[in-house]
Amino acid sequence: MKYRSWLYGCALLLGCWCTVGVAQPLRGGGTLWPPFSYEDDQGHARGIAVDIVSQVAKQNDLQMEFVFYPTNRLNLLLDNGNLDLNYADSPLWNGPQASQRFVYSQPYLTVREYLYFLTQHPDRRQPLEQLNQLRVGTVRGYSYPLLDEAVNGGRLSKVETSDDAVLLDLLLLGRVDAIAMVDDVFVNLLAARQLGAERFTRSAQLSEAPLVIKLQLRHADRLPEVNTTLRKMMESDEVARIRRAYLGNAADVADGR
Repeated sequence: MKYRSWLYGCALLLGCWCTVGVAQPLRGGGTLWPPFSYEDDQGHARGIAVDIVSQVAKQNDLQMEFVFYPTNRLNLLLDNGNLDLNYADSPLWNGPQASQRFVYSQPYLTVREYLYFLTQHPDRRQPLEQLNQLRVGTVRGYSYPLLDEAVNGGRLSKVETSDDAVLLDLLLLGRVDAIAMVDDVFVNLLAARQLGAERFTRSAQLSEAPLVIKLQLRHADRLPEVNTTLRKMMESDEVARIRRAYLGNAADVADGR
């Protein structure tokens, strides 16, 4: 699932990890995926996932460097061992062979993908298996097994574009019937554009995936301390606080409250 196609880089120092007296920063790769990971106007790495992993690094006296790459480049660098981790990944977005090269932290968030319609669309309440002859917008390179089944069967057609913001434009302009998007990403876009949630209807759920830190196998010995810190952050509601700091009241909309 989730990757982006722009290239950025920034460094964030969060302590000192020393090996033979020399600081060794862990290079964490990700994609531009607001509100989970992005670069602000000052060139700093920001986002829900960035802040959570920053806290994990800080509490374990690690030094972290956050970098952003397009999807294909990110995967190549990880596969070649040139990056130490992906800070916003999911086992469900990786093939079974990935377990031979990587280890996964315990989940720190759950991301859910849905179809979103304009509220006046007549098919907005239909289950996925009953949708027919509709155009669905997706971000290029994303995989939705449930949606792909309908596309391959000829019931639906996909309109692919570059990112989530463009998808929302296509929906507002009526160029697609629905769009596929993560709930937090959708409500974040609405808040940024000051669009009322009542203009849209959340329809069929396409997926539900645990968000984790994916580390190179060579860092497997760090997994216990990483998991311990994540558990403490979740139990203390620190993870929920970070998420709400980015989403505000939109978090309630994403959670269906």
